[in-house]
Amino acid sequence: MSDMEVPEQIRKQFLDAQDIAMKSMRAWNELLLTSTDMAFDVVLKNWNYNRSLRSSAEQAVEDTFDTQRRLSNEMMQVWQGYTNNVQQIVGKAIEGK
Repeated sequence: MSDMEVPEQIRKQFLDAQDIAMKSMRAWNELLLTSTDMAFDVVLKNWNYNRSLRSSAEQAVEDTFDTQRRLSNEMMQVWQGYTNNVQQIVGKAIEGK
C-alpha cells in the first residue's frame, strides 16, 4: 500500500460506517413512527369503544327508567281501579242493608 491509498481507504471506511449509521437511524425512525402510529391507533380505538359502550350504557339506563316509570303508572292505574271497585262494592253493601 502506498501513502496515497491509506487516507483513501480510511475515507472509504468512514463513508461506509456513516452509511451504515444513517441506515440504522432511518430504520429506528421508521420503527418509532410505526410504534407511535400504532399506539395512537390503539388509543383512538379504545376511546371510540369506551364512548360507544358509555352511550349504550346510558341508553340502557334511560330505557330502564322509562320502563320503571311506565310500570309504576300502570300499577297506579290498576290500584285506582281496584280501590274504585272496592268502594263500589262497599257502597252497594251499605246501601243494600
